Amino acid sequence: MAAPVSVDVLVIGSGASGLAAAVSAHRAGASVALAAKGSLQSCNSAKAQGGIQAAFGDDDSPEQHAEDVWKSSHETADRRLVEVLTGEAPGAIHWLEELGVQFTRENGGYRLAKCGGASRKRLLQVGDRTGHAITAALRDAIEASTVKTFTKSPLSSLEPAANGWRAHCGEHVIETGAVVLAAGGRCYREARERGELSTNHPGATGEVTQMALDLGAESRDLDALQYHPNGGAWPANMQGYSIPETTRAYGATLLNAEREEFTDPLGPRDEVSQAIFDEVASRLPMVGLPFTSTRPGFPRPTRTSRCRTCCAATVPRGSTLCRRRS
Repeated sequence: MAAPVSVDVLVIGSGASGLAAAVSAHRAGASVALAAKGSLQSCNSAKAQGGIQAAFGDDDSPEQHAEDVWKSSHETADRRLVEVLTGEAPGAIHWLEELGVQFTRENGGYRLAKCGGASRKRLLQVGDRTGHAITAALRDAIEASTVKTFTKSPLSSLEPAANGWRAHCGEHVIETGAVVLAAGGRCYREARERGELSTNHPGATGEVTQMALDLGAESRDLDALQYHPNGGAWPANMQGYSIPETTRAYGATLLNAEREEFTDPLGPRDEVSQAIFDEVASRLPMVGLPFTSTRPGFPRPTRTSRCRTCCAATVPRGSTLCRRRS
């Protein structure tokens, strides 16, 4: 066991939230340590292809953004937190740009797309690797700082101590005044237990959430897991591959086995996912997302990436990727 480490702030998790928390705490003058279950690169955030939302359009505002989020939650979200999220979103984008993230631009401004549940175009992208670009920039900031990083050091215990908390992360004991738990959810584990496919990173197994609950943390909506409407199901090397909302945002449509459009492809994710399950249950076990039905202006980098992935998976260019249910 290594000698104990003492810091002001300990961050658990190396996704975008954890990395951003570590960078922010360090810039505020705190001594910081960050512990990750695997490598710093191993996270869900790096896999996110679609983009990040903020109100930058001339016809948009943080208030309208908040209203869309509120409606998409079926009016169950914490409205105060929603307004903080949407109000601070433009500033967060500029902060990421200061760290080196270069969002795709066109016509003198950001290239904005309309995504599921949104009434305005507000999705910013870095090509079709937005999550990778954001996490890479945050990691670069971490590596250029004095933040201590502990990789392959999963949190195994967390207990109150005289001056805050004592955490056991792998072989390390870390004493800290504050702990930020940003280790992600449990979707990969849930999907594995249910025998379903998941676009999540294998590290998304939820142990840290349970630790927080055991320590008395308040929680809400733990029964609510996000279902991504589209993903690869066949062949095997496409399983777990997410087909992001931007594919639909730029014109791809959802068709049933009779090649009929049966739902708004840009509705809230839960509604689109439910529509797919209902359609599969009532008809032939197939729903497809044709790549050929795209509007003019479909971003060339995104289209090329999709076609390259499909070809690598032996799916002919222009074919329909299907999700099947037995």
